[in-house]
Amino acid sequence: MFFKSNLSLQFSGGVDWRSRLDTQRGAVLATELKNNSCKLAKWTVSALLAGSDQIKFGYVSRLHQKDTAKHVLLGTQQFKPVEFASQINLNMDNAWGILRCIVDTCMKLKEGKYLIMKDPNKPVVRIYDIPDHTFESDEDDDEEDSDDDDDSDDDDDSSTDDEGEK
Repeated sequence: MFFKSNLSLQFSGGVDWRSRLDTQRGAVLATELKNNSCKLAKWTVSALLAGSDQIKFGYVSRLHQKDTAKHVLLGTQQFKPVEFASQINLNMDNAWGILRCIVDTCMKLKEGKYLIMKDPNKPVVRIYDIPDHTFESDEDDDEEDSDDDDDSDDDDDSSTDDEGEK
């Protein structure tokens, strides 16, 4: 099951799900397909690759517009992944072709760390060369340091003589 939240209606040209979901479910889905086609296609491809019998979309909205913690489930829609892929004109041969193009492009790049990112306003995927330690959290470094410290403490204890001197 995938959930789509109803945010920033005034900026996205979206439909207010609270007032229209019951009476105009098709219009709500059409608007989401227009505004979030990549996300819906990604979810559909995931369902197809997983061999799922159904894909279910949930429509979620904030209980109060300014409260980011509380949400309400407004409704769900259920589809067969193959039928939904057909409705949104998703062709798996094309999807595999896009993946092949991305892999071929990446194979031509020098060894390093890259970020693949879809442009939110255009049907474009960009590949950025990023520094090797990008996205590594300080917690990962702290854990590695503490593991090293633990190991070195054990080694130090075993090398002391009977009086505790080194």
